Amino acid sequence: MGSSSNSNSGAAPSKWQKARPAGRDISRILDPAPRVERAQDGDWYVQYIPSINALKTYKCPECERPIHPGMAHLVVWQQDHMFGAQRAIEERRHWHERCWATRRFW
Repeated sequence: MGSSSNSNSGAAPSKWQKARPAGRDISRILDPAPRVERAQDGDWYVQYIPSINALKTYKCPECERPIHPGMAHLVVWQQDHMFGAQRAIEERRHWHERCWATRRFW
């Protein structure tokens, strides 16, 4: 009958394999849209990043400590950047929630 193989091509995943829907990540759809916060240093878009979507390490601009993968945090960019929306997005920063809430205004 031929050699046995561990390949499950075409078969349903075993209970030990995690089934992943092809090309469908609905978590981004379910995340809320960025909110606008007004502050003495301008208007800011603030986007909450849940821990499941936090995949890279970033450095918080306030405390300069890392934001590790799996850590919920905020992505912040200026709404009214003097060089336009594209530049604002390029200059977005990842913040700890507490650091953003207690940030210093220069």
